[in-house]
Amino acid sequence: MTDYSPPALPRSWTIGIVATLGAVFAYSVLVARQPLLGLLPSLVVGVGYFAWRVLAALEAIAASD
Repeated sequence: MTDYSPPALPRSWTIGIVATLGAVFAYSVLVARQPLLGLLPSLVVGVGYFAWRVLAALEAIAASD
């Protein structure tokens, strides 16, 4: 086992991202009346987070040599 610790988002960033996505979704449902419009930013953030975690994992594998 290594003493490697995977990177994590700070708690304040996580709260800010969730609050912003919640506000965007609420706006898209209540004002624009298009719920799928609110899901698009969530999808973009989710794919970005997944890509960041994959990159971190690949860096950890490369550094383990």
